[in-house]
Amino acid sequence: MIYQPSIFDTKKDIDGFFQALDMKWPEHFGEYSRFYNIATESIKDYIDYLECKNGNALTIGASADQGMELVKKGAKNIYFFDINKADYYFLHLKRCAFLYLKRKDFLDFLIAEQGQTILNYNLYKKISEKLPKPVKLFWDTIYEYFNYNNDAIAYYLFRSPKEHSKRSRVINDYYVNNEVYYSTKENLENCNWYFIPSDLYSLENNLPDGINYDAIVLSNIYEYLNFGDNVNIENAKKYVDFIKNVLLPRVKDNGSIMSAYLCKYDDKVDKFIKESLVADPNGWAPSTDLLSGLDNIEKYLTGYTGQNVSYHYLLDEMTKEMPFHQVLTAHSGYGMSSSNNDMALIIKK
Repeated sequence: MIYQPSIFDTKKDIDGFFQALDMKWPEHFGEYSRFYNIATESIKDYIDYLECKNGNALTIGASADQGMELVKKGAKNIYFFDINKADYYFLHLKRCAFLYLKRKDFLDFLIAEQGQTILNYNLYKKISEKLPKPVKLFWDTIYEYFNYNNDAIAYYLFRSPKEHSKRSRVINDYYVNNEVYYSTKENLENCNWYFIPSDLYSLENNLPDGINYDAIVLSNIYEYLNFGDNVNIENAKKYVDFIKNVLLPRVKDNGSIMSAYLCKYDDKVDKFIKESLVADPNGWAPSTDLLSGLDNIEKYLTGYTGQNVSYHYLLDEMTKEMPFHQVLTAHSGYGMSSSNNDMALIIKK
């Protein structure tokens, strides 16, 4: 189900988006949610394990950074999916900014590497007439609603944009220098983008018929599906089963799936979690608000958290079901353990 909104659809999306804003953004991801301007994983360290030159890619929408790295790799058709329907408008804002802004202006507008706030209105005006009409309507309405104050837009609509921007060089490579930036821009001019409004488990019914993929990027979706107070092995089994029986058949021979991203995790941490579960199966600290678990502070400090238990369950289930490759990446800034790296799990068909 490819989303191609009319102006009427966009007006409905704006109403839904502002209703979610008025509700102070419920923390679960929904049909309308806040945006990421920067990804939260070290994409540049695992992207070379995915081959998609002149091919098809399926990726989470989110910040579009995964998609932009696939553009750099030469993907011809990129199918973004996201439960957040409003993400359609951010993806196309980022695409247009990359196509029509000089590298420095793009970095100022959406990366804010030097500490300035993203979405400067004067830079927006440089691209606004290039935007598809529904996308322009969405962002014109946003700027008007916030009285053209990009500080307010960044604060209310994005998840910690300045915090993420500090890590942008660790995470992305598609704008690392002028040569790469303009080479990626040339690829983008010849790359088709499609958007599928869908959560992960609904993709089975929403992916377009007859399309198989050279690369699939699932980012850290798994963590949101098996996180918090209710981490359990059944969630891991469901996730692995979906990859094996729904997504893998849609991957071309020799294609790859980036199936999960694990923060501050490695084999040493996995061994520690396994031993901790044997000694105290239900004793891990929930991966929610640290302040709500002061009694568990020692477990947080050692890394015996629900987040890491969730990762262990996933690795255990994937080991049983299919061969995969562990790609150690730079630490993107999240997770709690003694590890100095993150890890991406790559499945090769």
